[in-house]
Amino acid sequence: MKKMLIAMFALCLGISALAGAKAGDDYSVMDLGIWFGLPDSMQTTNVRGFRMGLPISSGSGYVSGLEFALFCAATDDIEGLQLSTVTVAEKVAGCQIAAVTYCNQALKGSQFGIVNVAGKRGWQFGLVNSSNNAKFQLGLINMNENGLWPFSFLVNFGKDSFKSSETIVNEST
Repeated sequence: MKKMLIAMFALCLGISALAGAKAGDDYSVMDLGIWFGLPDSMQTTNVRGFRMGLPISSGSGYVSGLEFALFCAATDDIEGLQLSTVTVAEKVAGCQIAAVTYCNQALKGSQFGIVNVAGKRGWQFGLVNSSNNAKFQLGLINMNENGLWPFSFLVNFGKDSFKSSETIVNEST
């Protein structure tokens, strides 16, 4: 098992180094992070595939696929699955699974964690959920500033949860 993990680590490190060396490429298939901003290529590399953090993964680009880290996965834009002890993103189109999940802006998907925080939208499942206007929250404590109820126990809905998408578009124009 140790040999397989070492081989996978070496492979990811090699691919990550190659991705950083090819500055003209738009994306990499695989990337490996060690700490916030380490290696330097993590800050600018976009990933379509798999990004792993041993122990931390972060970057200002996007991950379209899977981002996994032992302690913290913190890429700005996620399209797919972000899995770690703590997940942090600006925008998520997919799913965050962690003890603590945080999405600063729009969550187009779901969060599963003990504590979930989202700027707006999305579905939250955890003990404590907080959002500006989540579509649905299931948890012990739910705070939804612009939701059906600003504070509730067990279940809460966003104001737009029971409206048709056509009504929402007409109201926003």
